[in-house]
Amino acid sequence: MEYRDKPSVTGGAQAAFFGSAVRRRGVLTGAAALASLATMAPVAFAQEASRAGLQRPSEPFPKRGGSLRIGFGVTTAHFDLTQGGSSSALCHMYNGLVRYNLSDGLRTIVPDLSSAWEISSDQLQYTFMLRSGVKFHDGVVFSADDVVASFQRIIAPPEGIVSVNKGIFSAVDKVEALDPMTVRFTLKAPRAYFMDLLADPANIVYSKKVLDENKGDLKKVIAPGTGAFQFKEHRPAERWIMERNPNYWDAELPYLDQIELIHVPAWTDRGTGVLSGQLDMSWNISRETWDEGAKRKAQFGANRLGNYGCYAVMFNTKRGPLADPRVRRAIHLAVSRQDMITAFETQEMINLTRWVPYGNQLATPTDEIARLPGYRASKKDDIAEAKKLMAEAGYANGIKGLDFCVASVAAHAEILGPAFQDQLKQTLNIDCNIRITERALQIEDEQKGNFDMVLDTPGHTMGDLAVIGNAVFRTGASRNYGGYSNATLDGLLTQYEAATTLDERAQVASQAQDALDADPPWFLVGYTFHLLMWRNALKGLAFDYRAFSQWGRVETAWIDS
Repeated sequence: MEYRDKPSVTGGAQAAFFGSAVRRRGVLTGAAALASLATMAPVAFAQEASRAGLQRPSEPFPKRGGSLRIGFGVTTAHFDLTQGGSSSALCHMYNGLVRYNLSDGLRTIVPDLSSAWEISSDQLQYTFMLRSGVKFHDGVVFSADDVVASFQRIIAPPEGIVSVNKGIFSAVDKVEALDPMTVRFTLKAPRAYFMDLLADPANIVYSKKVLDENKGDLKKVIAPGTGAFQFKEHRPAERWIMERNPNYWDAELPYLDQIELIHVPAWTDRGTGVLSGQLDMSWNISRETWDEGAKRKAQFGANRLGNYGCYAVMFNTKRGPLADPRVRRAIHLAVSRQDMITAFETQEMINLTRWVPYGNQLATPTDEIARLPGYRASKKDDIAEAKKLMAEAGYANGIKGLDFCVASVAAHAEILGPAFQDQLKQTLNIDCNIRITERALQIEDEQKGNFDMVLDTPGHTMGDLAVIGNAVFRTGASRNYGGYSNATLDGLLTQYEAATTLDERAQVASQAQDALDADPPWFLVGYTFHLLMWRNALKGLAFDYRAFSQWGRVETAWIDS
């Protein structure tokens, strides 16, 4: 019985996908495992505990009790993670089969509800041995049936259920329970990033009993999980309170009595909340408050983390002028990314990036991007070409009345949205009307196609082209809300997944990025950094050496006060 460690890769653990060496270790279990850990130094203890399927803080002598206050945009349209509910709000109540390792800064994948796994030599079968003694918050005993029901709903959702991750699990042929404590995934073709998909905090295991009772739809149900925290209180657009699960399968955790997730939509307010002591941490704050916290090292920790989410204006390619790829290409050329990034720099740091995000091995170097049409700072030639395309499409005099949906996040509605609106008017005489929508409800407009353009932060927890492409760009993809369809790109994504060497993938990725530039589904502003800040009294989460940004679980957290 084995599980796989992935090599450390700054900005995300992608190396296994590209054929780098993979290390394998046996899993320690039971009393022998705990006895072997007891005499180790804290960091070594935490890392070895993770190999035994346990998460432990790297700091010594964790203290119990207290409440952790986390400030961020904590609204959610509904409570169903499979259908797009906010994982950053809901994940604390649940577990997946595996997870990214807290003790090494998310650089490896370790057991969660599984205790160990085996991968067949042809990489088509993943067999998971499940953890015994696990119960859901309502007392129902966890088994393989829960895993099968949860992932079947992701892969082949019932009628009326929207699975936002269906596309990225398209390689799965079947999920089956071999016995009450063993599950096997069989793939149609090898996917070296398959374990990363399972480690996504959104791909959690629900109770089959609860799924059956609600006909597979948990949008209005705060379903019991197996996680370290259980539901106590929810005030929409205000806060969540979750309290310690006294029956958690890992009896050592959590250390905290409760966590309070406080809705703070404005990044400056989040940073101010940490600086003033009203919050213990925030996953992403404004640049000016982050700079201030970084100066005050005795009180605060601060880290800038690569993130596989981006800022983009998504186009509805099924209606109106934006159905014409020439119009979309014209916008791609004419709007200055440098100006958009500068306008937003006091709020969040955006990179000049193409379709493969910064931090991935196949990302186009920044200096090369800066010379490309549409991405370069000099706009004279780009705007001239854009106007020619507009004329060819029949819009030489511009376009009026486009519906531009923007979330009710202050920086989106007051800075980035208006900046994009102004550039469209100034460069191409395109008039659009900004329609402000509550952030948590925006996805419903997107899923219904109720927009001409929508400013959002799409992306994925992984920076790989196949995962992003199959989620949002491929024809019919589960998050392809603009109805984009490009047969050339679909073929390139298929080639990319079948490629067996880094050189082959690099060549196909370059061709795919060229195809997206020629026929863009979005105006891609750029991928971001997240600016994380926390009070130094908060321990146990390896914030200072994380490999990438993940707004995930916090059961190893403790407060030194």
